[in-house]
Amino acid sequence: MFDKLEKFVKSQFSVSEQEDSRELDRRLMIATTVLFLEMAYADFELTEDEEKRIQNTLEDFFMLSTDNVTDLMDLAKESRSEKNDIWTFAGLIKAHFSRSQKKQILEKLWILIYTDGTVDKYEDRLIRKITTLLGMEHGDMIAAKLQAKKMLNK
Repeated sequence: MFDKLEKFVKSQFSVSEQEDSRELDRRLMIATTVLFLEMAYADFELTEDEEKRIQNTLEDFFMLSTDNVTDLMDLAKESRSEKNDIWTFAGLIKAHFSRSQKKQILEKLWILIYTDGTVDKYEDRLIRKITTLLGMEHGDMIAAKLQAKKMLNK
């Protein structure tokens, strides 16, 4: 009798952990997408090229299908409109992503910045803010910038 009860409790606990894990993954994907959208809107305009770059980045970074990325973008746009700052989103990423993952995000943000060929003062200010909010160093931001330039052959 005790064994049955123990198995039941363990199975219920495992399901709960899996659900919690899936919910955390979903929130992290939304948070990451919000950061990309914030960067794209930093110069007050989301171009088609920037939106396509974000979609491709999310497909690669999270290994998602195009349809899933479209849904993710919609959720992120909604979440972005409900919150006034990026602190909440960056804090979630800071707490749960590895240093390597955060470096990749910085690289992808720099690639997004270079999509229109220029780095304006708003984008520069925002990448610095995001770097700090992710708990990364200025040197990490510069290394990400150089890596992005190398990847884009600039």
